[in-house]
Amino acid sequence: MRVTLKLLFFALIFWMQAPASAKDWVNINAEKPISEKTALVIFNGFGGSKSGCKAQMAFWEDKGMDVLIPDVLLRKSLDDSSAALREFAQEYHLEDYAEVKAICYIAGAYLMHTYVAEWGLPNLSQVIYDRSPTQERAPRAVMDRFPMVGVLALGPVLRDLSNVDWPEPPAAHVLRGLMVENRATSIMRILESEARAMGPLEYNWQKIDPLAADAFHLPLDHDMMYIRWDILGEPCLHFFEHGAFPADLPRERLNDNPFDKSLPIPEVVR
Repeated sequence: MRVTLKLLFFALIFWMQAPASAKDWVNINAEKPISEKTALVIFNGFGGSKSGCKAQMAFWEDKGMDVLIPDVLLRKSLDDSSAALREFAQEYHLEDYAEVKAICYIAGAYLMHTYVAEWGLPNLSQVIYDRSPTQERAPRAVMDRFPMVGVLALGPVLRDLSNVDWPEPPAAHVLRGLMVENRATSIMRILESEARAMGPLEYNWQKIDPLAADAFHLPLDHDMMYIRWDILGEPCLHFFEHGAFPADLPRERLNDNPFDKSLPIPEVVR
């Protein structure tokens, strides 16, 4: 009985955090030719819900770039998701922009890397990655402990992500920045033992990505990374403009135990 209740509790949390249908979100300046514009493409992962996309667009829509948020992480498979991204890129003519910049979440990074490896995107100039030493272990941890619940909640694509070989990141000329989460989500706190069994959690950003130009650490969990643009927005904008994050942001990990649910959460900055 106890196991059944725990499984139901986990299923409820997973269902509540699974993304609602988001659809593509786009904000395009039709008055300028595409060859003179910069596109910002936000490659979301499983957290790309309607509320997450709304928060992303609210910050970025008036920053002088076309903003494209594709809804291409499909339940059926990674192959279907990659095909959907290819169709999106063709529909919005990504290759015709003067410059493309990107923000990538976990699963979104896989799709972006796969697309660039197969089709190329020579006008891609900068990428900011959301990196989470805990959440990046979620697909495998879920499939190890609650495979049926995970697939029911998110689809077979979760199984694909749990065992896929990740493609190489874009070429070295693409400037890369990292936002490193320092707080585990409620799901990963449940799956702490599975996550820790995969080995030490690496928080040294220069080891996470030796070719990254810069990084900073945040006291946020993965779910918050979609909506807390009061904290994320200006550092990302600074990176896109200057090739580095603001100097006063922390470059070292913020705590010793990311699974501690008592860690303080920053107040919303109005």
